[in-house]
Amino acid sequence: MPLGALPGLALAQALTPVLVDAGLLVPGSRPALSPLPVLGAVVVLLPTALAAGWLAARETLRQTATSAVRDSAVEEGPLGTGRRIAAIGTAALGLATAFTPLVLPGVIGSAVAASSALLLLGAAALAGPALVAWSVDALTPLLGGHRHPPTQLAMDNLRGFSRRLAAVVVPLALVMSTGVIQTSTDTAVERAAHRQLAASLGGDLVVGAGSPLPAGTAERVAAMSGVHETTALSSTPAQVRTDDEDLAGLAWETVTMRVVSPDAPASLLDPGVSDGSLVSLSAPNTIAVSSDAALETGARVGEDLQVRLPDGEHTFRVVAVFDRGLGLGPYLIGGSTARDHGAPEQPTTLLVGGPSGGPTSTERLAAEIEALDLPVATTEDVVATSTAPGTAQQRLGTWLLLMLLAFVALGAANTLVLTTAGRRRELALLHRTGATPRQLVAMVLLESLATGTAAWLIGAVTVLPGVLGVSIGLLGTTAPVVHPVTVAALSCTVIALPLLASVPTGVRVVRGVTG
Repeated sequence: MPLGALPGLALAQALTPVLVDAGLLVPGSRPALSPLPVLGAVVVLLPTALAAGWLAARETLRQTATSAVRDSAVEEGPLGTGRRIAAIGTAALGLATAFTPLVLPGVIGSAVAASSALLLLGAAALAGPALVAWSVDALTPLLGGHRHPPTQLAMDNLRGFSRRLAAVVVPLALVMSTGVIQTSTDTAVERAAHRQLAASLGGDLVVGAGSPLPAGTAERVAAMSGVHETTALSSTPAQVRTDDEDLAGLAWETVTMRVVSPDAPASLLDPGVSDGSLVSLSAPNTIAVSSDAALETGARVGEDLQVRLPDGEHTFRVVAVFDRGLGLGPYLIGGSTARDHGAPEQPTTLLVGGPSGGPTSTERLAAEIEALDLPVATTEDVVATSTAPGTAQQRLGTWLLLMLLAFVALGAANTLVLTTAGRRRELALLHRTGATPRQLVAMVLLESLATGTAAWLIGAVTVLPGVLGVSIGLLGTTAPVVHPVTVAALSCTVIALPLLASVPTGVRVVRGVTG
């Protein structure tokens, strides 16, 4: 059994709560342990490893002894013209992608902006050796210039073997860039959802906790003294066709539709309608779509949209487009349409416009509603504790991505260990020409510190445009929105990993060649 199978199976069990939260597992169940994933990994990895080994051995055996000695001591020359052009073109495309939200705001534009981090990192990989040399030059003042022998040796090695260093710096920069853009996007989506929900919900109180309210609740609350207006909300699962070509059912997206009253007062429910009118939802088979959903489906006011509800597939007419889809959900339908197609009729939430006598009057009304054994909270509290639609799925995706990045970091650490252990002849030669063991260890330490810092610098530079684009698209602000805990953790990991991987190995090698 491959060594990675055991921790992989253990991690699958540890992720059970996240899978349940995302709706991929039924509460109380656990992932089934099976040898099939392990066998599948062996089937994929074994031929790949054999092919890679055969190609490496073939290239090694084709070299002459003179070429082999030269390549082991001196790296290839500067980057070729084609690679430089490709790096510049990829970087330009990445920057253009990062600021897509300036012309296409919303979730879709922000998703495009987030992908710019990968494009810019691809440009960094193409320009790896040159970029690493630039990073080393930028870090030289921080390492004390060239006055001390260990610093001089470290800087010369980093410049002379920039390709060797790029093989480690780029994966570490990938860990930094990808982890930051993923968690920053999640943070921006959450903030945007709270902002949109706060703008959508008016009134003073919200009755309900997600479960269907007892029959007659709306009428009893509306008849209470001090209640000025109410409107009921509910939701129903559905599927919406987002593509004309249905490939293995992928054209249908599973969503939750919000059921609203077409005559809901704007003071209680304001989705931010930009085209059409919610009043038109009183007509049968009508639907309102968010601006993001309109971009995804291509449906505008007056056009048709294919929808699957409990009683089958139907064609709905789009009568309105609204802007606050992150807060309310991507689709709204009227109560009559929901009833006609077998969707739940019982409201789950009741928005209440209370008295104008201030907090005391609102608290008195809330106490009266609680006396009916109904869950009630202020609108502010509901907004503060709400989560964006799909938050659980986003959290699962973030966990899986961070686990993948952990394997990338382990691969980079393994490369550092092997590279440092393979420098035995180089360190022995430096010792014979006058370098002391302390100076050699200090050189390895400075190289490791410069490696981690260069990776952090490249990762930060490649992710910053994407973070700015996401922030602009979702929040309309130019201040970058980041997840500070993740940024701090990834920064420490990227800087510390080369030190932990290279320095202990370097100490052992130095002892071996000087002892």
